[in-house]
Amino acid sequence: MYVSLFQSAVSRRLILQASGNGIYDKRFEHLSARNVSIASVFASYKYFQHVEEELRTDLTFRPYILKEARRWLAERIPKKWNGKKFARVLIHVRRIGYENSLHERDGWPRPTRQYFNRSMTYFTNFLDRVQFVVLSDDPTWCMNHITADDVVYSNSSRHFSIVDIVYSSGHTPIVDMAIASLCDHAIMTVGTYGWWAAWFANGITITQRNLPRQGSALSIRLHRSDHYKPQWIGL
Repeated sequence: MYVSLFQSAVSRRLILQASGNGIYDKRFEHLSARNVSIASVFASYKYFQHVEEELRTDLTFRPYILKEARRWLAERIPKKWNGKKFARVLIHVRRIGYENSLHERDGWPRPTRQYFNRSMTYFTNFLDRVQFVVLSDDPTWCMNHITADDVVYSNSSRHFSIVDIVYSSGHTPIVDMAIASLCDHAIMTVGTYGWWAAWFANGITITQRNLPRQGSALSIRLHRSDHYKPQWIGL
């Protein structure tokens, strides 16, 4: 009897598939009272923008996780900076699963040294002292491609910025996310982990302006106006 009841309920189930992982689908604003199964990543800020502040209150890290994140950051403050104000800028780099040509043909652009240079310079143009905090699933690649030596200073304002860069390695994903939440601003590449890391940082966020690549298959599944918050900047 229990099996037949279960099968009857499943047969009346409504299955909704979103238009794309990075597209806001209005069909999900009002779901019917019947049994509904939904399938999507729902990678759009528009799904929760009306409760974002409540979400920031609810999504908090356990004390021992924050303690580990704070300890790691504190140990990496340059001694010459002790007692001085500075900003932390998260750089999140997703490499695994996106470094092959298949994803590039789909419309995922590979982040370049020039992209990181432009993004880091954006912050050094107006911040006096910046520590860039690099989180990645490929820290070795980051150490070879993202360095403080690449940062150029503003020629227009002749603004000079003191720069430091540190690389996270060996942490669990949740500790890295807590580290991201303790940063002031963010530079992101691809992936939902990086999206949420930037959301937790909750400051100025730089994104790849060529994501998705125009005319690609990905551009059908991901719309920038739905995926990225309107104040996030494409460079």
